[in-house]
Amino acid sequence: MSNSLLPPNASGLERDIEQVIVQSTDLPIRIKNLWDPYSCPLSLLPWLAWALSVDEWDDRWPEHIKRQVVQDSFDVHRFKGTPYAVQKALDSLNIKTHLREWWEPDGSQEPGTMTVVALINENLTDDDNGLITEAMLEQVTRVIHTAKRGVIHFDVELGISLEETLGLSGAIGPSIAEIDFSSDFLPIVPEKGSADMAFSAALYGIGSADFLADMSGVIPDESSSHVFVCGGLAGISASWLEFEGDL
Repeated sequence: MSNSLLPPNASGLERDIEQVIVQSTDLPIRIKNLWDPYSCPLSLLPWLAWALSVDEWDDRWPEHIKRQVVQDSFDVHRFKGTPYAVQKALDSLNIKTHLREWWEPDGSQEPGTMTVVALINENLTDDDNGLITEAMLEQVTRVIHTAKRGVIHFDVELGISLEETLGLSGAIGPSIAEIDFSSDFLPIVPEKGSADMAFSAALYGIGSADFLADMSGVIPDESSSHVFVCGGLAGISASWLEFEGDL
């Protein structure tokens, strides 16, 4: 059974045109997804950027930068001519930006001027000479030109953005742990001075605890120090207890 919608008396040219149309619409992805920067195939992304009037494009950019630039294109055009548009255009390139208008306290105080401090996070040009290069400066300048208002003059200051991340993680597994707890008793102490410490070893763990108590001066009738070490399955535990002082 034929899937053709043409009548039986259709000409050969009409049937050929039908086949061309079928092949052009038989795509491996839905048409609506072609307009989504994050679902559009990478090979078609430059065409989507053209359709959305992206002002600055470089095939050397990483994929995540390309998709972000296309995603932010609408906002850049919507607010073009404002500091927000400049900020958004540079943010799309993963460039941290700080704008100083001339009238701000730390501005140039020269009317119609602006200073753009751009902090680079990654290499966008595949240049082995480093992050801050002439090519990067030219690219940042072009992006600012396309987003700023036409009457303003600007200076660009390039820098490198350094980020540090502190993470804390834990896991259960073979481990070795050691705890050292020390107490020094002063000459006058209460009737009962005690220092207790407990330590539980993890599965297949080796735990050790060291407790040192130094006593001097007036010592009460009862002064005790206790150390408790609980070993887990297949664990090895050890403890040390020392007393020093005059009783």
